Amino acid sequence: MIFDVGYTRNKRRSKMAKYTDLVAFIIKNVGDKDNVISVSHCMTRLRFKLKDYSLVDEKNIISNSKITTAQKAGGEYQVVVGTIVEGVYTELIASLGLKEEELQKDEKDKSILNKVIQIITKSITPVLGILMASGLIQGLLALMVACGALEPTDGAYVILSVMGNALFTFFPIFLGYTSAKAFRMDGFVGMAIGACLVFPTILTSLTAGDPLFTLFSNSILETPVYKTFFGIPIIFPTTGYTSTVVPIIVAMYFTSKFERFLKKHIPDIVAFTLVPFLSIAVCVPLTILAIGPIANILSLLVTAAITYLNSLSPVITSLVVGIVYQPLVILGLHWPLITVGITNMGALGYDYIIPMIFTASFTQTAVVLAVYLKTKDRTVKNVCIPAMISGCFCIIEPAIYGVTLPVKKRFAFSIIGATVGAIIISIFGAKMYAVSVGVLGTVAFINPNGDMSGFFVAIIAIIISMTIAFLLTFIFFNEQNSQISLAAGKKPFAQNTVASPFKGKTIKLENLEDASFSKGVLGKGIAILPAEGRAVAPCDGIVTALFPTGHAIAITSDDGCEILIHVGLDTVRLNGKYFTKKVQQGAKIKKGDVLVEFDIEGITKEGYSLVSPIIITNTDDYFDIIETMKEDVDYFDQLIRVVSKENEFVNQ
Repeated sequence: MIFDVGYTRNKRRSKMAKYTDLVAFIIKNVGDKDNVISVSHCMTRLRFKLKDYSLVDEKNIISNSKITTAQKAGGEYQVVVGTIVEGVYTELIASLGLKEEELQKDEKDKSILNKVIQIITKSITPVLGILMASGLIQGLLALMVACGALEPTDGAYVILSVMGNALFTFFPIFLGYTSAKAFRMDGFVGMAIGACLVFPTILTSLTAGDPLFTLFSNSILETPVYKTFFGIPIIFPTTGYTSTVVPIIVAMYFTSKFERFLKKHIPDIVAFTLVPFLSIAVCVPLTILAIGPIANILSLLVTAAITYLNSLSPVITSLVVGIVYQPLVILGLHWPLITVGITNMGALGYDYIIPMIFTASFTQTAVVLAVYLKTKDRTVKNVCIPAMISGCFCIIEPAIYGVTLPVKKRFAFSIIGATVGAIIISIFGAKMYAVSVGVLGTVAFINPNGDMSGFFVAIIAIIISMTIAFLLTFIFFNEQNSQISLAAGKKPFAQNTVASPFKGKTIKLENLEDASFSKGVLGKGIAILPAEGRAVAPCDGIVTALFPTGHAIAITSDDGCEILIHVGLDTVRLNGKYFTKKVQQGAKIKKGDVLVEFDIEGITKEGYSLVSPIIITNTDDYFDIIETMKEDVDYFDQLIRVVSKENEFVNQ
């Protein structure tokens, strides 16, 4: 088979170019390339380390319709772009012209807490998708067993069980790679060390026979010692390192230091072989003999402490977790909670922390649903729809930044509902036996032995928490406060929306040949190549000017925005031919009223371009004019946002 290499390369380049404009916009507004020290990403946000944070134009960043919000938090500048983050990040690295390793250098002055959170994020995020997929498979398998559809002796059960448990069984291998990359070392060395920790026979081989002695007798840390390594006792956990998180991450920290030492002192000609050889030869025994046991003990102590607190008062524990979780999401500091949950899963076989935050995505979705049903504003409804869809799969940033956080009481209603849900789950002792979230995550509450009580508790908690959040939002809804920014989440500027008067493809003004438009002489705006022969009113207002030829209409909106709609270029020379005016100068118009109809075929045959500029002629009266980044627009789609010079923040 012959592959068209050029075609493949062009196709890859075309795919990468999908976010070219957005990436260029972000780089420019974080102070340009020279201001970027490092960059990483999690599920929804880009995380920048910058030389000078005062160079960031935050107001302009959050004005972009493809950016949910932006903020400085945890010693980083975070730009939330949602589920497109991976594609944007990949192109961002290419645009910066630096290697990923160079971009991810840590600053020496970063606080220890920020470093820990960043490492956890970088280690867990890449595997979160398959982690949840594995949890879903486990949950569905438990459901089939509970319903009598499968028996543990069935071949289908065996295969599905392997599918669901493989990741958890060999979790240190996956984390070995991701954490190694986070520490900027060879990822395959990390995988090799992780594989040594979970090698199929290591547990049985190191725990065979009678113990030589026992450490920490009669405690949760009790560990028999069966073997030695050249006289050094091997303290190997009785359950092994399967499903563990902390030991391999800590091991990679020390291995990365050792690897850098080796690279400095070993000649390049032999470094390719000697560096990984010595890294594995030294760090595997070091991990098994010291790093692993210490990290495992610390993990067990944290688990024991949280378990003890939860046993004293599940209500207080769930109350605290329920209240702090969603604010932590805003700051991007929620990953340690997830890590504790995964650690519990490995140590106990179940978890009770992730169940406490399980209802948060549902309450955010409920609040958004209430806003969607109550608001009359089309722009707000357009924000709500994708926020609800992503919320069903536990991606709540669009809901938070787009709908709930700009009106503070909505965010509070979501927290109240989620906290009630967390308390219900804790009181009835519902646990998760796999890591999974969102609508499909409910099956993770089913015990592998077939007990479905936790599943029903989770369903009840979801219904009650959503009902509370929905009713509070519905009852206390205020339409006046629903005029949210599409780049919400920070203090939005007061702004008006100009809808698209055409259906068609958008074109930047600077790409037009007519200097009056391309150089912004008449004002800022955007152009459209119409697909249909009519122009409609983009807002409520008055027709302040209507050229006799019908090719150009000037409108003043009720909010004082002066808009020029120019159908085609140089079409004034047609003297009205192919144009039919549908309104009169001075007429009061409503958004959607037909202003003019025109014959696309006739105008095109005459040799005129139908590219139609839409200009804000009083541009100087506004702080900024923000054009849509969409390539295709329909009637009434948001086309332009005019941002006033007064900064108004909704404090309700």
